[in-house]
Amino acid sequence: MAFKVLVPRTVASEGIDYLKENGCEVDAREEMSAEELEAAIKDCDAVLLRTDTLDEKMIHQADRLKIIARHGVGFDNIDIEAASAKGIYVSYTPAANINSVAEHVTGLILAISRQTIKVDKAVRRGDFEVRDTSYGTELKGKVLGIIGLGNIGKLVAKKCAFGLEMRVIAYDPYAKPPEETYISKVEDIEELMRKSDFISLHLPYNKALHHFIDQEKLGLMKPSAFLINAARGGLVDEAALAEVLRDNWIAGAALDVFEQEPVPADHPLLKLENLIATPHIAALTQEAMNTMSLDCAKEIVRIKNQLEPLVWLNKKQMNKVD
Repeated sequence: MAFKVLVPRTVASEGIDYLKENGCEVDAREEMSAEELEAAIKDCDAVLLRTDTLDEKMIHQADRLKIIARHGVGFDNIDIEAASAKGIYVSYTPAANINSVAEHVTGLILAISRQTIKVDKAVRRGDFEVRDTSYGTELKGKVLGIIGLGNIGKLVAKKCAFGLEMRVIAYDPYAKPPEETYISKVEDIEELMRKSDFISLHLPYNKALHHFIDQEKLGLMKPSAFLINAARGGLVDEAALAEVLRDNWIAGAALDVFEQEPVPADHPLLKLENLIATPHIAALTQEAMNTMSLDCAKEIVRIKNQLEPLVWLNKKQMNKVD
């Protein structure tokens, strides 16, 4: 029986080609509904998964499933406990999109500091005089607060420290003191919230971190400060953020992620001029998409190749005549 790989959402062709070249039968779709995914997963050995959700019910019914290769960083769309209980191997691509996300965050910092989206819209409607009322903020010497010192947080710090001459402070109770001399670690989140001119989130999402940035923490920020989140939507209390932006308690925010995606068109945040919204695209450069697709495919083939000798051995034992 062929080793069947389900790809429920479009990925770069590099990964698909690699799977086929290594003896896999590939069922690749542009997108699938949850119901279609639930039906299809019962008949596959591996899933190359982007943003679709694999819940306990789906995993429980997937008796052939041996590996879930997550196209991206984080497992919040996979029921890990259910997969572990069935002995299903789960992988991800932690290094593939680091630079893409860090560049997007840096771009959001630049865009929000210079009111790029606001003035672009003004020029398009004929208001060239917006230049007399919309002054930007220079980044040189400003304090960037990084929450979460993983690979992406550290790379954002490096780009902003060396490229933009910003001063960087960071909060991460689980990280060792950084070796990088351009990062100063602070011991409590309140200090970071008060001191920073720009705050960028680089945390995973879990129940303990739900609405980590709440009204109380937002209230500690400078009136001139900006919040950037390209990590996970549930980290920020969006109702509280909409309130502080609407009342100009802080200067602005840039979000690439939302609690509900796609974000509803009538979401209160989308009505605010001091917010930049992008559709969860921080990791979606062509280079990162190619790497994530190929890395997932390589991991699927690696597991497939480990399993094949076991299948051959089992068949040999079954056919053995005493």
